Amino acid sequence: MSKDPVCGMQIGEASAPARSEYEGKTYYFCSPACKTVFDGNPDKYAVK
Repeated sequence: MSKDPVCGMQIGEASAPARSEYEGKTYYFCSPACKTVFDGNPDKYAVK
């Protein structure tokens, strides 16, 4: 399980409807809408 960095929802990686790569890490999202928010400002949401 991974945590959607935008909304905080727990999401299974295999069933995640959206994902993004950022700085060598894969982020998983509960919806395409959360992916869009992340992609617009990844530094705000990326786990450092």
